[in-house]
Amino acid sequence: MIPRPDLAFKPATVAEAWLGLLAARGIDYLFVNAGTDFAPLAEAYAKGQLLGWKMPKPVAVPHENVGVAMAHGYTMVTGRAQAMMVHVGMGTANAINGLYNAYRQRIPMLFIAGRTPILEAGGVRGSRNNFINWAQEMYDQAGMVREVVKWDYELRHPLQVESVLERALAIANSAPQGPVYLTLPREVLAAELGGETVSLGAIAVPAPRSPATDAIARAAEWLAQARHPLIITSNCGRTAREARALQQFAERLAIPVIHYRPRHLALATSHPLAAGWDPHALLKQSDCVLVVDCDVPWIPAQGQPLPTAHVVQLGIDPLWPDYPMRGFRSDLTLDCDTQLGLEALAKAVGEDKPRGLPPEKPARPAPQPSGKAITSRYVSACLSGLLDAATLVVNEYPLTLEDMALEAGQYFSHPPSGGLGWGLGAALGAKLAVPEKTVICAVGDGAYMFGNPTPAHWIAQAQGLPVLFVVFNNARWGAVHRATLSVYPDGYAAKAADPPFTRLDPAPQFEKVCEACGGWGEHVTTPAGVMPALKRALDVVRNEKRQALLNIEVEASTARTS
Repeated sequence: MIPRPDLAFKPATVAEAWLGLLAARGIDYLFVNAGTDFAPLAEAYAKGQLLGWKMPKPVAVPHENVGVAMAHGYTMVTGRAQAMMVHVGMGTANAINGLYNAYRQRIPMLFIAGRTPILEAGGVRGSRNNFINWAQEMYDQAGMVREVVKWDYELRHPLQVESVLERALAIANSAPQGPVYLTLPREVLAAELGGETVSLGAIAVPAPRSPATDAIARAAEWLAQARHPLIITSNCGRTAREARALQQFAERLAIPVIHYRPRHLALATSHPLAAGWDPHALLKQSDCVLVVDCDVPWIPAQGQPLPTAHVVQLGIDPLWPDYPMRGFRSDLTLDCDTQLGLEALAKAVGEDKPRGLPPEKPARPAPQPSGKAITSRYVSACLSGLLDAATLVVNEYPLTLEDMALEAGQYFSHPPSGGLGWGLGAALGAKLAVPEKTVICAVGDGAYMFGNPTPAHWIAQAQGLPVLFVVFNNARWGAVHRATLSVYPDGYAAKAADPPFTRLDPAPQFEKVCEACGGWGEHVTTPAGVMPALKRALDVVRNEKRQALLNIEVEASTARTS
């Protein structure tokens, strides 16, 4: 076992060793939704806390979806993988939505589940002693998550504990990153170690993949010679260095950048080369398109690159082989670390700037209320006017980015899988990671209800996580309505006053849920009330250190948003 600075740490059981090893490998938090399989871990924590052992801080989360989203949010801000543990197959089933999101967004995570005790009798500590132990056993518990994790395994013997954890974290953190799944039988967790565990040594994460020199040279030549080049990205900007690499390369050749359905921003919205949110208009004239870490760079039915244009796709696994079907054209594919690929392109095109940058963008005017109804655009603009450099924005669908001023590294949006209920937990995880920053979470009313709000607000109170939650409440399932209209623009549903499957009324008093957990809430119904309410809520979050929720009634809209 790896030497530890706290020499008093002498684990007697697998559970004790497991917790100590998690801490030694950099796991700060163990998010848990516990069950009967957790008994050895509960005992190990109690012993470790008494003896002063270094262990991950346990965070009890009363719903698995919130816990996985919290681990996701912590990692997306810090870059450090965390651990989430659930109760056997039942807890695993509840967490699949969040796990799916983490996998599609390439978030490294140690996702752990207990396993029903194996032995029906025999006097072994941890064997079956509850009627539920029979009904909860599955033939293949990992089978339900195998398509959304990079690797799965069951810990089978005490001597394996160190090697299994080492392999799990190495796989999760290797590119492309993602969650791994471990199952821990109760008898194995409760087993005595009887001495040292067996380890074949540390397992290093592979070094970042560099691009092929000849391929970089060809891509640089195409981009430098193009009259109307274009960059499209959605994920670039995960780290400050990655964002800086894209900005420096784009500025070298004055290439406009489209953030299409972005999960991160690589350029500030005020940057002269930030060319908006939809690529289809620029694709009509672009003679070279560089797709950077983007799973869906355009919608084929709405537009595609010119037949004469060169298309280059760059990133880790840029063909996205875990997507069953993805047929986007690529004339040159650069399979490499995104930052290293962009830096190599910048070096290959040289220091000269053949094109000047566009003029600076004018400052955005202060939003002015108009009409009787509140629009999503107006709320987005009001929020934008209150942001500062120490504020992070977590968005699950409602914000209109064309109405906002945001910096690179300030914005985090829902994963491309779109598993609803991500935003609340992700915002709490982000706040846990950077408690000195203000975190604002924008969600639709549907996403809010999917986010398990009672557990989320309870966690905010229990862990002291003052987040501002802004609910864009239109009492409608807008995505369903828009999808119906896109397929049947002149159909019966388009003419219906009450389209099927789209209404979410009567709307609950969402602010009361936050108030029930010690937070501050307010219901906003007029445009003139939006900005004052936002200021009051931010004052509560920043100065009173309490969570706050604004339930803002916005008009229903079928328009697409960025």
